[in-house]
Amino acid sequence: MDDPPRLGVALLAAGASRRFGSEDKLEAIFRGRRLGEHAAMAIPIEEFAASWVITSRSGHACEQLWKERGLEPIVNPRAANGMGTSVACAARRAEAEGLDGLVIALADMPMIPRGHFMTLMSALDGPQAIAVSAFKKHRSPPAVFGRGHFSALASREGDIGARDLLARGEPILCPPNWLVDIDTPEALKSLD
Repeated sequence: MDDPPRLGVALLAAGASRRFGSEDKLEAIFRGRRLGEHAAMAIPIEEFAASWVITSRSGHACEQLWKERGLEPIVNPRAANGMGTSVACAARRAEAEGLDGLVIALADMPMIPRGHFMTLMSALDGPQAIAVSAFKKHRSPPAVFGRGHFSALASREGDIGARDLLARGEPILCPPNWLVDIDTPEALKSLD
């Protein structure tokens, strides 16, 4: 019997929150806890060989919960250059750990349930595999990438992240409200 793949998970939490105003959106309260804590609570950390949260600074208000959940904080010194640099940080770490795959999730997507992460993980069927969250033609994180994509992910820059790879991934269908990422105070209020 084959050993299950060794997967890592990276929760990206280094965004600048520019459209949210002066407040750090991940610190905004949503359904009784900070927005940046919801995804961390849903990720089945115990299923991963390694788990990280990529941040722009140490001492984030969510950091204690992230650590309690088993997410190792990694400060991305190039976070101001866009999400791609956080994707690259995670991919380099996954490659260094010799992992078979990497799940990338966003800390501003509070509606993704634990079961969806499990479904994504089970969709990884080799080093070239990519499985992405999808509703109709919209493809989005969270997504899982086989190790054959680590090099491409590690070279990411700017705000585009891994959009081109997401477009090639196997769609894992889910309801549209799961894929809402919070960029504005209005978007947060619309979910409550």
